[in-house]
Amino acid sequence: MKKSGYVTITGKPNVGKSTFLNMIMQRKVAIVSPKPQTTRNQIKALYHTKNSEIIFIDTPGYHESHNKLDVFLNSQIKGGYKIADVVLLFVDLTRPIDNEDKTIIKNLKEYKIDNIILVLTKFGISNQTTVEKYSKEIKAMVEVKEVITIDSPKAINIDTLIKSIEALIPANNHQTETIIEDENFLISEIIREQIIFNTKQEVPYATSIIVESKNYEEKSKLLTINAVIVVEKQSQKPIIIGHQGEMIKKIGTMARKELLKIYDCKINLKLFVKVQEQWRDDEYFLSTIGYFHKK
Repeated sequence: MKKSGYVTITGKPNVGKSTFLNMIMQRKVAIVSPKPQTTRNQIKALYHTKNSEIIFIDTPGYHESHNKLDVFLNSQIKGGYKIADVVLLFVDLTRPIDNEDKTIIKNLKEYKIDNIILVLTKFGISNQTTVEKYSKEIKAMVEVKEVITIDSPKAINIDTLIKSIEALIPANNHQTETIIEDENFLISEIIREQIIFNTKQEVPYATSIIVESKNYEEKSKLLTINAVIVVEKQSQKPIIIGHQGEMIKKIGTMARKELLKIYDCKINLKLFVKVQEQWRDDEYFLSTIGYFHKK
């Protein structure tokens, strides 16, 4: 009898949650960057082993709420806690334990999570003394079933972590849901990833992507994608476009290269820019692009 369960991945921004998920799935499931607020949605991925079916839920990094988008991001984390059979608490060994970590631990305790595995990341560039220090500090705040050190890019201890998860998820507790991947969501995330990499300050956080249309020509094997980059202020539009269109061309070229790793065809990616004033605080607009629910 196969075991099945939900495993929620949590931790502050940029501690390796999405890197881990992409590594075990062996494909891009979540975008990755060194900047906060890279992950905005719960991202679910179904992982099969010989003995189990595990739905991993990658959550945004927890942070202080300043607008309605922030409220949504934090709700995605708490929603992941509610259904979790196991929670992986990711902590970066190269960064100090701070108030963000403590807030996450406080939330875990409030939701009475029984099965917590402390996952200490970037073990490959750390040492055992640091591991012991971080383990002791976290264990003083919350009860954990196990402490596992990993380094996802180097695949260190990933198998050990999977086996520990399998030991904790229940046997035939619930039927594993069908994961339907949203093609438009993945396209929009790949475009947003390149905006994050290529722009600075507030611009990456003030942008959202809407895939307006896709058209595949069978004869020429060409997929044409029309997407709109939404910005929050009039002053951000020329930053995205760049001098003589250089920035938007660069974003499009780099996003197209990533998309070609997924699609087995030629791709024509057309990007446009639109200003939607203060969209991060506009609940109706947020609902139209997949955040919240329309009232």
